[in-house]
Amino acid sequence: MKASSMLRLTGFLAAFSLASALFAAAPPPRAGSPTAAQTAGNLSQKASSLLAEVHQDAQGVVNSADTLGEYGREAFEIDWRADAGALDQMQGQINQIDQMVRQLRVMEEKLPQAQQAEINQIAPAAAELTNTTQAAIDYLANNQDRTVFPPFTSYADEMYVEAARIVHSTTP
Repeated sequence: MKASSMLRLTGFLAAFSLASALFAAAPPPRAGSPTAAQTAGNLSQKASSLLAEVHQDAQGVVNSADTLGEYGREAFEIDWRADAGALDQMQGQINQIDQMVRQLRVMEEKLPQAQQAEINQIAPAAAELTNTTQAAIDYLANNQDRTVFPPFTSYADEMYVEAARIVHSTTP
């Protein structure tokens, strides 16, 4: 055998060995391993579940804000502690909404456009709702005897509107 033929054969065997080694190193797909489509589907389902929970909690805030507004209309019959109780309940629901919106934001870029749009609609309303609720809590902490005045009653109206925006922007 000539030297050039021997070099070609050696080169061919080396390339074949390298290709075989690379092929053997790649593990075959296991049965039951999620595909990219399955993973995206699972993520979309999780997002749908979170959005449904956001919808439900926002509806609770709408109801509580309506109750808080009623307290403002019956101010002389309602003690400020009832306002504080309603705000406390709302703050718990709003904290849950904020946590779910953060989770949705983390997964947002991997979701279908429709869900991304839904998240983009609720995120600003959730932030405004959080800020308005905190402002109402701060106001009440310093003005227990002034819950009938417009600064406090307007907070209830704003919370109602912001929570309603979330409800209307999500599908149950």
